[in-house]
Amino acid sequence: MKHSKVDIEDLVKKQIALFRANEIEAERIQRAGRGNEGKLAFGPYLLISREKGAGGSAVGQLAAKRLGWHLFNNEIVDAIAQKAHVRRELVESLDEHDRETVRDAVHRLLHPQPVDTDGYRATLHEILLTLGHQGNVVIVGRGAEYVLPSRFGLRVRMVAPVEVRVTRVASGGNLSLDAARAEVERSDRERAKLTQRYFGKDPREPWNHDVTINTAELSTEAATEIVLTGLQRKLGIQLDGSK
Repeated sequence: MKHSKVDIEDLVKKQIALFRANEIEAERIQRAGRGNEGKLAFGPYLLISREKGAGGSAVGQLAAKRLGWHLFNNEIVDAIAQKAHVRRELVESLDEHDRETVRDAVHRLLHPQPVDTDGYRATLHEILLTLGHQGNVVIVGRGAEYVLPSRFGLRVRMVAPVEVRVTRVASGGNLSLDAARAEVERSDRERAKLTQRYFGKDPREPWNHDVTINTAELSTEAATEIVLTGLQRKLGIQLDGSK
């Protein structure tokens, strides 16, 4: 899925407007699932990690719609990272104290690991921390579960047997089974490598997630219901029946 300049900028503007509206609302009532980690407030958020072909993106999209939250997948996060003015607008939506706290948190998360020469890792952490602070977001991919405090969100891992995922990728991408298998295997290797490189973690470790969902025999709707129930039980998130 490709996103134009207008799409990304419009989404960021909408997220900033939602954050500011929620901050005004917070003067009257605390948002469910929101709390402080040190000097910065976080949450609520839904963080989805997934194997290719396991349906994580579709579940994230449907959950965001049901919750009335904004969806940020790996392509959107990357697009924000690549557009300096968009990233600056996102970060500068925070007040000066919170911006400084985010920068301090980035430094702590990366120290003593060296930052990549292009600064991507620092930029990624800054974006994820800012979105996590703003809350009411669904983030799919990019290791958000290793950056954001776990107690203010639900961390979900979407999996399925290789054969199931190969069949889905072949069908969805109009590929042969051999081509789809190669794509699934490449994706699995690449995601594991990047997770280890950027966060020093193995995505297959179950303790990095609150819920692991095998979608082999579950529809997108059924998997989304499990996710929403998890948010309700862990964070007290209540769904508007009209959504």
